[in-house]
Amino acid sequence: MAYQYITLTKDERVLTISLNRPPTNPLSSEFGKELFNAFSEAERMDDVTVVVITSALEKAFIAGADIKEMAAMGQAESEAFSKLLQDANTILERMKKVVIAAINGHALGGGCELAMACDYRFMAAGKALIGLPEAGLGIVPGAGGTQRLPRLVGLAKAKDILLWGKVMGGEEALAIGLVDRIIPAESFMAEVMEFARRLASGAGKALGYIKAAVNEGIELPMEEALAVERKHGLENLLTHDAREGLTAFGEKRKPNFLSR
Repeated sequence: MAYQYITLTKDERVLTISLNRPPTNPLSSEFGKELFNAFSEAERMDDVTVVVITSALEKAFIAGADIKEMAAMGQAESEAFSKLLQDANTILERMKKVVIAAINGHALGGGCELAMACDYRFMAAGKALIGLPEAGLGIVPGAGGTQRLPRLVGLAKAKDILLWGKVMGGEEALAIGLVDRIIPAESFMAEVMEFARRLASGAGKALGYIKAAVNEGIELPMEEALAVERKHGLENLLTHDAREGLTAFGEKRKPNFLSR
C-alpha cells in the first residue's frame, strides 16, 4: 500500500514505521487514516515479530493534532476523528507483535497517546517533551489518553497530568513510568534497533500470545483472566516455536525460532 506520510521498512522480523508529515507530524484526518492503514498492514504481516514506530523528523515524534483542522470540525467530524485515532491506537495494543515507540522528538497530545498504546516507550535524551496538554487548550484528550495514562502511571499521577495539561522531559517521564528507557540521542536508533532485533530473534508467536494474555486479562476477575491465559497458552502450544523450544531444551541445544 502506498502512503504519503509513512514509510514501512522491513529488516528480517523487525518492521520500522517512519512518520514524515512536516513540520511536526501533526495528526490530521488524512494522516490518521494512513496510520490506521499502516498499523493494519503491520498486523497482517506474519513474518514480523517486532514493530518500531519512529519519526523521520528531527525534533518531533508527533507534536499533537492539526489544530487548524480540528478547529474547523463540527461535532460529527470531531467524533469521527477521535474514533479514527482511537481505533488506530487499538490496533497497536491488539496486534500479536511487540510494538516499540522510538520517541526521538516531542510526543504531545496524540503523539503521547500513540506511544502509550505501544508495549515499550524509548525516548531520546535531550529537550524533547512528552505529555497531554489538551486541558490548556480547553479540550479533552480523544485518542485514549484519559484511559491509558491511569493504567500506566496510576490514577493520582494521571489526573494531575491530565487536569493541568502537563508536559515533561524524558527523565520525569521515566521516573513516573510513562517511558521505559532514556537513550543518548547520538546512539538512539542504533540502540532501539539492536533491542528490537534481539527481541525479534526469540519465539515470536509466544511473545504475541503473552501480550494478548496480559492485555485481555488485566481488567478481568482472576478466574476469567486465568482462563484467558490457558486459552492463549494452549493455542501457542500448536506453533512451531513452542515445539522447537521444548525439543531444543531436551536436546540441550539453542532453539531455532521461526516466529510461526
